[in-house]
Amino acid sequence: MFKRLNFVLIAFITTTLFFTSYNTASADDTIKVFVNTKEVVLDQKPIIKNGRTLVPLRFISEYLGNDVKWDPKKKVVNIVYSIGNINYTVTLQIGQKTAIKTPSSYLYKYSQEDVVHIQSDVPSQIINGRTVVPLRFIGELLGIDVRSDYQNKDIYISSLGVNLIPSDFEKDVYDKELRKVKDFGKPTVNYEKFLALDADHFNSIDLDYLFAKKPSVDLFGAPEAFRDGFNEIIISGPIKTNYLNMMIYKGKDLPILSYPDVTAESTATIKEDMTYDEVVKIFGGPGVLSGKGTLREEYKWVSSTEKGEAYITFVKKDTSLYVTPSPYRSYSWENIY
Repeated sequence: MFKRLNFVLIAFITTTLFFTSYNTASADDTIKVFVNTKEVVLDQKPIIKNGRTLVPLRFISEYLGNDVKWDPKKKVVNIVYSIGNINYTVTLQIGQKTAIKTPSSYLYKYSQEDVVHIQSDVPSQIINGRTVVPLRFIGELLGIDVRSDYQNKDIYISSLGVNLIPSDFEKDVYDKELRKVKDFGKPTVNYEKFLALDADHFNSIDLDYLFAKKPSVDLFGAPEAFRDGFNEIIISGPIKTNYLNMMIYKGKDLPILSYPDVTAESTATIKEDMTYDEVVKIFGGPGVLSGKGTLREEYKWVSSTEKGEAYITFVKKDTSLYVTPSPYRSYSWENIY
């Protein structure tokens, strides 16, 4: 009798442990993963274990362009990546909850005090031959932003400085008109986005949501800019709410309006306080908006008879535009650039 009860009890415990283990470490096929706004298929699907979402460390690291090395004898993962002018080396021992993050730079000498020990509440582990770590932990290791959308549990990873998820689009924290722009919320730069930005009601949040990335500034303090490899928007002066000093668009998709009357000679006749309409008469047609600010606008004219182009800056007065004291940002009659 007791042997039978013991057998039933053992069978019950074994079954319970099996299902408990299955529930606490299971791959979720419904979770989608987006890295820098693009959906990717991981070599190891996200795993839900003890309420934590575990993702493959190497795949995500290499997808972001980081260098990953694995020491099979010591079971140690080493990751090297850069943010700006600082290089980071991350060392993670399998089975441990702590990773070591060491900075280095040719601009600054770091000491042992700058070394960071990053703590996870779940040890790193190998599942199906892949090193997996908690989602939040990977964000701290690689200096990236990770988020989960509360609606469908999808994972969003970004190294762009801004990380948008569908739930954000329900929040009234940006100009809804911007959402009508093509490629809204993607790290692309195009003329349509430049036109969509309102210089009179300027807000840095609009920039974050429109471009899905933070502007870049070089070592020499050059103006903040958004770039995508083809086009560029340069913002001069500080970014303030409802005020924009000047925003210049430099891109291959900037429209071209060319006229035979656009010459070096005609450009030289343009003087301070001329109206936009007067300049249009001199050049033979309207210009293309290439720069705008709260108080100024810039237009571009291209010559159809010479290898030249002219940029004229205007100041806003009431509802009209007048040529500024220094009207030319630049003009060239040798090469179109």
